[in-house]
Amino acid sequence: MTTDLLADLELTEEERARVQDLGDALQITLAEPFSYKHSKLDGMREVTELRLVKKVKGKHLKAIDQAGGGEIAQGLALVAALSGIPAHAMDELDLVDMEVALTVIEPFLPKRLRTGTSSSA
Repeated sequence: MTTDLLADLELTEEERARVQDLGDALQITLAEPFSYKHSKLDGMREVTELRLVKKVKGKHLKAIDQAGGGEIAQGLALVAALSGIPAHAMDELDLVDMEVALTVIEPFLPKRLRTGTSSSA
């Protein structure tokens, strides 16, 4: 991970160690890998890392609108869109991994979509 690009993010050292900057994407090694079915006809797929593209496009942001619901549903929909994993698979993403993913994508979002400094727990 480049130190200047993501240095200001609020991540622990353990979380930072799991994030790698690949240039056009950020790769997050999951603390808790998960499995999901892509479709009824497919077998289970295991996810051990998320590769989130850094160039956010309209198609990615439309996933937020399609998700509806609250901030969590919208955040998970965006992570799914950026990683190319179906939105329903994000139901299995562990909280610690979700927090890292949402934190690392924030600098690449338009200002109006950033969560800001307030947090809810």
